[in-house]
Amino acid sequence: MRDLIRQILQGYKSLKLEGQGEGYVQFSGQEPDSQQPVSIKILPRVVGSDPQIAKRFEDLSRSIRRLNHPNIVPVRKAGDEAGLPYIVTRMLEKTQSLASKIDQPWAIDAAADVVSQVGMALEHAYNKGVIHGGLTPDSIAVQDDGRVLVNDLGLEEMMDLVGAGAKKGASPYLAPERAMGKPADARADVYSLAAILYGMLTKRKPQMMDAQVLPPSRFNPDVSERMDEVVVRALAHDPVDRYPDVKTFLTALGASTVVPAQKPQMVATEGICPNCGAENQTDRFCRKCGARLGQPQASARSQPVAKKSALEESVLDEPIQVTRVDVGRVRVGKGVDVGETVIAQPMAVASPEMEAEFPELLPMPELDVQWWSAIEQQPAITMPEPPPMPDIDWAEIAPVMPEVPKIEDDAVSEESD
Repeated sequence: MRDLIRQILQGYKSLKLEGQGEGYVQFSGQEPDSQQPVSIKILPRVVGSDPQIAKRFEDLSRSIRRLNHPNIVPVRKAGDEAGLPYIVTRMLEKTQSLASKIDQPWAIDAAADVVSQVGMALEHAYNKGVIHGGLTPDSIAVQDDGRVLVNDLGLEEMMDLVGAGAKKGASPYLAPERAMGKPADARADVYSLAAILYGMLTKRKPQMMDAQVLPPSRFNPDVSERMDEVVVRALAHDPVDRYPDVKTFLTALGASTVVPAQKPQMVATEGICPNCGAENQTDRFCRKCGARLGQPQASARSQPVAKKSALEESVLDEPIQVTRVDVGRVRVGKGVDVGETVIAQPMAVASPEMEAEFPELLPMPELDVQWWSAIEQQPAITMPEPPPMPDIDWAEIAPVMPEVPKIEDDAVSEESD
């Protein structure tokens, strides 16, 4: 057995034993060529000589290698060495296990987004013929940018095939049939996904009373009645009573997170902005604070007014009427900061010597506006004749265009030959 493990680990650099138990031994290391950090999980059981198990193991290994989804940890290798199964995945960096974040305060939509990303990864795996079967917060990682990654897809079934599965009754996130040793299917993943969502919403494992799941709204009043129904059904003890697959569960979950439409609160008849209290508002947006009128806004009169900074005090705090917009920044209700940007500059079309030949500008007649407006019939004004303009041959002063090289077809064909 140790020789087989050495053969699997051969070539990897910076090897380190990360842990053992749970049905497999885990190492960390670096790939010899790409220097990519990887995680190596080896199952200390041989596949055996049963042709059906060997065939299923080969198909499962091939399906695991075909997984390619943005929410699945990339699989580098999956197979066996002389019958000893192993899986090599990319080592996760700049991520946190969901198990370390599940007890933090989660907003309803944020928790639903995490579960949705996990569900999309599971759906991709189902299309490749892979079931997770052991989904827990430990097998889910969350990156700093919010992307969710699912790990250990197919590992549970691989352990079941070789008889290396650990006892699963202690985990509250696994379906009851999995704790009894039954094979995993999509409905078992539905239970695990709902149990993880329950934990994110309530900071506790699914609670039971009289063989019934207590709705998560019992511990989190922000959970809607519709979401209660979705989560409770997904956590049904009997798999037949659950959603048939993850896709159906996600559809129901998405419908439960939609906020029902609220009747918009129109602005008062006297035209007062409900956000800042500015009066004489007649448009769709407040001229002072920029808030949209006709939608619910937190009343500023019931809240303490924050002290303005020195920068805010130095900026105009009166409503403005913008009649000219230059390149710059506009802060609604706070004045206009104008910045200059050169878009185009005039180009000289004549040399200084040629400019000297142009005549001076003619003096225009001076008019007495008051006298002019007092006259009912304005007399015609005699305008001076314009002086003759110099004749310029623009073709002579224009720069000479370079000759375009000619490419002979025969030369091109000879070079190509």
